[in-house]
Amino acid sequence: MPVILKADIMNRRLFSILLFSALTLIAYNQTKSLDYYLEQGLRNSPLLNEYRNRISSAITDSLIISASRKPFVEAKSQLLYSPVYSNFGYDEVITDGGNYTAVMGVSQYIFNKQQINNKYEAVSLLKKSVNNASKISELELNNVITNQFLSAYSGYIDFYFNKTLLELVIKENDIVKQFVLNGVCKQTDYLALIVATQSQEILVTQLKTQFRKDLMLLNQLCGLTDTSTYELAQPLLLIKGSSDVSKNPSFIQYQIDSVRIVNEKMAIDIRYKPKVNWFADAGVLTSKPETFYKNFGYSVGIGLVVPVYDGRQKGLEKQKLGFEENSRQAYANTYKNQYYSKIQQLRDELNSMNKLSSSLENQLKTSRQLIIALKDQLEAGIIQMTEYIIALRNYRTTSRDLNMINIQKLQIINDMNFLLTQ
Repeated sequence: MPVILKADIMNRRLFSILLFSALTLIAYNQTKSLDYYLEQGLRNSPLLNEYRNRISSAITDSLIISASRKPFVEAKSQLLYSPVYSNFGYDEVITDGGNYTAVMGVSQYIFNKQQINNKYEAVSLLKKSVNNASKISELELNNVITNQFLSAYSGYIDFYFNKTLLELVIKENDIVKQFVLNGVCKQTDYLALIVATQSQEILVTQLKTQFRKDLMLLNQLCGLTDTSTYELAQPLLLIKGSSDVSKNPSFIQYQIDSVRIVNEKMAIDIRYKPKVNWFADAGVLTSKPETFYKNFGYSVGIGLVVPVYDGRQKGLEKQKLGFEENSRQAYANTYKNQYYSKIQQLRDELNSMNKLSSSLENQLKTSRQLIIALKDQLEAGIIQMTEYIIALRNYRTTSRDLNMINIQKLQIINDMNFLLTQ
């Protein structure tokens, strides 16, 4: 009898711990969904914000190119005095004793439409590249957040299931205790149930700790500083999109790089073409400041620059771009070959997981029926406690396996949606 009373005290202590644990977990009575975390993650991502700034910067580059087409106006002023003494001073024929300049100049390159168009094309490609990189980063962020949410949700389901199972075992404690007092069951049966209850309570505590850890990591990924614990809504993931590698953002980046390399080669050719500009100025240019009012005037002219020799720099620069194109082509071909193979691999894994999930669901259903039957037999004094405890453990193991498989199925769908064209 003292053993039973001692066990009863332990039983109440376990129930108090369980109750406190459950209230701590769901005290806020709030549920967070996958969509909520995805929205927060995209909103708080510094990388996506950087891409938005880079796109705005590229738009500014277009305005700079447009402004460079207009005439360049500048004011120039120079006051140069060169004194000459009997045997000292610069040759006055060269210096005129000084040079006093105050003019307004204007200049503009002409016949450079091809160069301007090339610059516009470069900016357009930059915007496409940044937009595409932003899309890739968004997909990657969604993939990472979804996988972490699934990990946290798996922990949440494990915790909730085992907490419910612990509540069931605690209720059995009261029933078995009465059986022992009435001489229907042995004290060893009751002690065996107490040990099983303690083990289950430790597991529930561990699962709760792991769930909180996974939830904190999820918050960190989404840029959230919230340390509260919430319930998680069941995620619903469906396969979306089609397997078209030509529309996949990662493959599109290789196509953009190909056009960029062609544009850079064209820019090299344009740089070595003759350049023509016109210029003009108006103002005062004199060597005698005391009569400056007699030297107002203007000048106009045309400038021409023709590259002649650069030490083969043009050829070497194009050669470098050729190496880059070879690497780009190799990466693009490898990605294309692996793309369809990876999707088929994920489809095969998903089919296998569906079959395994179906088998585990049937096994869990049978295991649940077995526990109900053994519970009735236990309360009738027909079976020993060890049989009931073994059945509970098997039921718990099957449930955890099924939960793990279901989460893996969702993770596979998440990885497929990362590859498929939406």
